[in-house]
Amino acid sequence: MPAATRVAAFLGAYFAANAINAFMPLWFSDRGLSASAIGQILGAAALLRVLAGPQWGGVADRIGRRRPVLLFAACAAAGLSLSYTAATGFLPLLLIAAAQGVASSAINPLADSLALALAREGRMEYGPVRAVGSATFMVATAVAGWLLNWVGSWLVPWLLAVGYGASALFSVFLPEAATPPAAPRAFAGLMLFRNKAFCLAVGCTALIQGAHAAYYGFAALFWRSQGLSDTAIGLLIAEGIVAEILLFARGRCLVEKLGPAGLTACAAGASVLRWSITAFGPPVPVLAVVQLVHAATFAMQHLSAMLVLSRFVPADRATTAQALHSALGYGAPTGLTMLLSGWLYARYGGLVFLAMAGMAGMALLLVRPLARATGNGLGRY
Repeated sequence: MPAATRVAAFLGAYFAANAINAFMPLWFSDRGLSASAIGQILGAAALLRVLAGPQWGGVADRIGRRRPVLLFAACAAAGLSLSYTAATGFLPLLLIAAAQGVASSAINPLADSLALALAREGRMEYGPVRAVGSATFMVATAVAGWLLNWVGSWLVPWLLAVGYGASALFSVFLPEAATPPAAPRAFAGLMLFRNKAFCLAVGCTALIQGAHAAYYGFAALFWRSQGLSDTAIGLLIAEGIVAEILLFARGRCLVEKLGPAGLTACAAGASVLRWSITAFGPPVPVLAVVQLVHAATFAMQHLSAMLVLSRFVPADRATTAQALHSALGYGAPTGLTMLLSGWLYARYGGLVFLAMAGMAGMALLLVRPLARATGNGLGRY
């Protein structure tokens, strides 16, 4: 079976689990937790990824294999998902979410690292395979929204366990890249921060992707408060992924033309527009159009960072770099912003998205330094 097919199957299962995760705030809310408590639970899980993610990456680099680590992490995440069903009260739910955050923190960076390594070896192309993950996310979100609207939110942990369980199954068949084990070296991860391009990529991701925290944590609650059904919410989340899939699958020429700096500039500008409009609860037709901008706010910055990590980081530290990028670019800012978003949403509702617009907009200040560090202007690569 081709390497691309096996990686795509794993990513499909993992992103299905990610899609179900988007409905966890509804599950928490239906069990009586306040918006602030939900923010604390989601934020704590995200913050723990900061500590755990680089450790997973270091283990994979030292043994020169990613598959065993992915198998263990997916199995642990599946088991913890099932434990939600027997838990009640804030503290038990917080502990489960924290443990699951530690387990799941390995999956995304190691899978991306493997896909990029295989792409460098010419065994697959990153974009189309990554598009499979996005497509699965879209379908799973729409189906889950319809299903939960029909049977209720009690099903969320069970669906989450199925998604992570399938990831564990498919991880057994993942190919391995020809990456030699990294030599044991104290503070090897810290040495990556001498790489200016890497540091700027992490900073841009932190500002732009971290600004998605309010969306991941409270968009569903905000839209439900405006009278939208769970089915409509699922479709809104899913339709934004359509443009993202097209960018991953067919946007290679655009990505090469814009380069890291150009992609980041587009992502930051689009974020300011998207979150500013979302804050004021526009009519559904307007909201549906705005959701398509997800292709820019998420996918363009993701591809910008992947270009930097694949071209400016040594191969034997690629997994550590991916894990650090995931932890400091996604985990830490998302966790901190999630805590802030819970506090802001409880007091100001949808206006929390204005804070996200300001946060993402600050990434525009890093575009020119990123262009110099990667040797490209805004419009060429």
